[in-house]
Amino acid sequence: MCGIVGYSSQDPKPNHYAILHNLIIESSVRGLHSYGYSFVKDDKLITRKYHELDDISFPVSDKIIYHNRYSTSGDYKNHKNNQPIHIDDMALVFNGVIDMRTKHQMEKAHNITMETDNDGEILIQRCGNDKELITRFVNDIKGSFAGIILDSENKMFVIRNKKRPCWIFEYENATFIASTRDIFKRVDDTFEPTPIKAGVLYEV
Repeated sequence: MCGIVGYSSQDPKPNHYAILHNLIIESSVRGLHSYGYSFVKDDKLITRKYHELDDISFPVSDKIIYHNRYSTSGDYKNHKNNQPIHIDDMALVFNGVIDMRTKHQMEKAHNITMETDNDGEILIQRCGNDKELITRFVNDIKGSFAGIILDSENKMFVIRNKKRPCWIFEYENATFIASTRDIFKRVDDTFEPTPIKAGVLYEV
């Protein structure tokens, strides 16, 4: 079990960041092994990772993806294996299990060369930012998946399959994403998020 959070707005406001911060705090119940986020600045995709929640300082950005990890594959003490998984011009945060085999076995099965031990890298290596390939991949895997993708062009996508939850909430020209409804409700009981439809890729 891991936590994912996303934020997107064409008109970022200070109270948006307050909501984002609180969503991240509440999301921490889903994993305490590591924390990290990605954002785009000056046309460059930037990823930062931490072992302690208190060490995090957030950027001012119109799109941010965040992850807190409960480790199921890859040594979480090595930040290379922690999320966001950032390969070239694409970053991914996800909750679920794509492949539980060893790195060598995953590379052989999927005909790829992996930079990390994290099974989420399979999606990046196999699909890149091709929306059709991502959608097909998530719908075809036997495992569980709910994830948010951010690329260097500042495009953000979210998708899940039926085996993992993911919720979305629109507020003051901003879109917020979190793993579960109760994360939103613990931030503000008046928030009414809706579940993301399984198997459909959304751009936010």
